[in-house]
Parts: sequence; C-alpha cells; structure tokens
Amino acid sequence: MRSVKSLLVVTGTMFALAILAPSLPAAADGPFPILIDKECHEFSGNVPSFCTITQSDLTAIPAGTKVLYFGPEINDPDYTSSVVVINVGRGNRATGYCSLLGVVGTCTFWEGTGTLQGFHAAFQVTSSDGLNFTWTGTYRLDRNRPSPRTR
Repeated sequence: MRSVKSLLVVTGTMFALAILAPSLPAAADGPFPILIDKECHEFSGNVPSFCTITQSDLTAIPAGTKVLYFGPEINDPDYTSSVVVINVGRGNRATGYCSLLGVVGTCTFWEGTGTLQGFHAAFQVTSSDGLNFTWTGTYRLDRNRPSPRTR
C-alpha cells in the first residue's frame, strides 16, 4: 500500500511539473551563434564615432543599425579601446566594450534595453582592410534579469 501511495505522489508531481514547465519563464535564451558584419567608412575618430551594420544573424539588430564608439581610445589606427553602444533606435540598444589591436580584437556586451533587454554577447573581431569588420561569437538574451541600471 505504501509503495502505491509513493508511486501516486511521484507520478502526480511529475505530471504537475510537465504541465507547469512550459509556462515557466526561461532564465536565459542561448547561447546562440551570431555573425555581424559592419562597415566603418564614416568612422571619424571623434567621440562618438560610428560604424554601420550591413548584415546580422539577429533580427533585433538589423542592417543599418549604428554601432557608436565613445572611447577612451578611438583615434589610434593601431589600437582601439572603447565603450560601445549598438543603437537600433527607439530605446533599443546594447552596451559593451571593444578592444582591438590593429584589425583583430574582441567585443563583449553585458546589458541591453528594449528589444535587446538582457543581451549578452562575446565576439571575436576581424577585418581584412580596416574598414569592413566581422564580429563572430555567441549571444544570449536573459530577459528575466533586470538591467544593472534598473535595480
């Protein structure tokens, strides 16, 4: 009798979890691979300077999106170290940091707002000509975690 009761409790618990699990919010979506291409023909070296995304795997970051660079070091052709904002517009943006030595480097993003809320990403950055860049990496959207500025 006791084993039947235990079996019913376990079965009932599993059934309840199976029903409730789809409605529970995921802690984070990802990580997913991402590829972004951008061109920097209008990059001036002034603060802020910008590049324009020409292709992105993530629909929340469409072609035409501006990537703004705020420094501290953006005017040296051999070294870039900068706070970066992917600005999709209308309050949809992601904040991060990029560091490049020549035409190779990394970019990381740790917060976002709007459609990019909870955006976290890590990219390897490469370029063959210093004007067109490819960001290859992974991202996740952690929409349940509030932005550090909203806590």
